[in-house]
Amino acid sequence: MDIKILNSILYNELMPWMFDSSFEKSIRLAIKRNGDKQPLNETEIVLHLQQLLVNYPTLIKWLSDNKKYSNDTLVHHRFTIAFSDYSTPITKFYSKIISLEALRIYNAFHRHISKYQKQLDINYQTNSALRNIKALAIDVVKELKSRNLTEAPNEVSELTHFVLYLLRQHLTILFFDIQELSKENLTTTISIEDYYLLDLGLPKHFIKELSKSEHTNTQEVISIAKSDNKAFSFGFKGDVEKLKNLIKILCVHKNLLEETITKQEDFIALLTTKNITEKKYKIQIGCNSNLFTYIVDSLKRTLPKFSYSNIERCRYFYTDNGKPIKASLFSNSKSNNPIPVSLKEYIDNIFKENGM
Repeated sequence: MDIKILNSILYNELMPWMFDSSFEKSIRLAIKRNGDKQPLNETEIVLHLQQLLVNYPTLIKWLSDNKKYSNDTLVHHRFTIAFSDYSTPITKFYSKIISLEALRIYNAFHRHISKYQKQLDINYQTNSALRNIKALAIDVVKELKSRNLTEAPNEVSELTHFVLYLLRQHLTILFFDIQELSKENLTTTISIEDYYLLDLGLPKHFIKELSKSEHTNTQEVISIAKSDNKAFSFGFKGDVEKLKNLIKILCVHKNLLEETITKQEDFIALLTTKNITEKKYKIQIGCNSNLFTYIVDSLKRTLPKFSYSNIERCRYFYTDNGKPIKASLFSNSKSNNPIPVSLKEYIDNIFKENGM
């Protein structure tokens, strides 16, 4: 995940302490032209950024060279922090650049991570993004400390103070947005307190609590807990007959279900229903949890909401010894008792043969 524009604020052409005052007139015009209309998609974010970056042709070219922008409705930040407010045209310019680019990065990552189904891939891609964001945040803190700019800026603070502090805040939002997005597939997560104390090396009184964003992302409800008791499903988007045949083969050859307790028909009904609360289910697996974990990961290709957390939240799933399945069971199974490569290939082949 490339965060070139945010990096340029600390390392390259957008460094506030190197700001060219001769740019101010064109920046005022760019802000007027840009207006306060909020972008609706990634493409519009990029157009706004290109208008604002009129004095920075290298960054405009970089944005133009990337053709993979989406016209889908924006996914808004999950969290927010009380930001310092701008007080001049130049601080408004930096505020708009940072906020627009942070939102673009979040949406680009959201789109990128949706391509992956396996927990290992999601964990790797997410941690790679988090490392990049954290590395820049750490360097921003070092720069602030070196300039003895440790407290929050106010309306009379110098430009560098305002910009670096604002950048640090947006990087924090971006870090926890992305962590939250992939949380159920991460082996470890970090709290806001440890992020400040252990990663940024800041004292506890610097911690700014995260708040839930007022925006509601309408693209897709991904969690049973966040569905507000509305109809919820596992998002099945495949061929029911193929699913039936797949489940039958997995039950016959790999004892997927404890069929003295759970019928195949009930499991398929739960996976394909439009509202999982219309009927009560008891899905007891017959295989080991490590094999079930791998099958769950494979099913996510046609059941995008068949996640570890949602399996726990619906309270319909039980282990082979009759205990309720919790999300932690999946990550523990992967780390403590992974299935052999030969078995993975066998399961993959079953899915492939059934067009799943």
